[in-house]
Amino acid sequence: MHPSEEAIIATFVTPNRRPRWLLSLDSAKRRRKFLDCLNHCTDLDLRFSQPLKSNSDVIGLLQSHGAPATCYVLSATESLDGREMPLDDAVSAFEIAGWGTIISCIPRKLAYYYDECGERRSLLLRTDA
Repeated sequence: MHPSEEAIIATFVTPNRRPRWLLSLDSAKRRRKFLDCLNHCTDLDLRFSQPLKSNSDVIGLLQSHGAPATCYVLSATESLDGREMPLDDAVSAFEIAGWGTIISCIPRKLAYYYDECGERRSLLLRTDA
């Protein structure tokens, strides 16, 4: 498992769901099926999730919180999952693909969640990390 995935789970997934995420993402057999949960994820810790409007400037918002030029992508879209990508390319790619995705910008501090077809978009931010 990539260290960014461990950080996403430890920081933004509700404590009671973390063990399942860790086991599922670390298993080659379970990973693909499990990532489908990103399409309608209910496991994110709402204390650190700020809903965004569909017309939000996601890249600008992430950069205003210190996001670097590259990010790590955890996605239900197989071609994007597990990649480190330029931030702007990642945001464009998952908006086109339309499947659930979390991009990690600053491990244990800043990420972005996009569910299936962008029905729900959230800034994931920890100021205590």
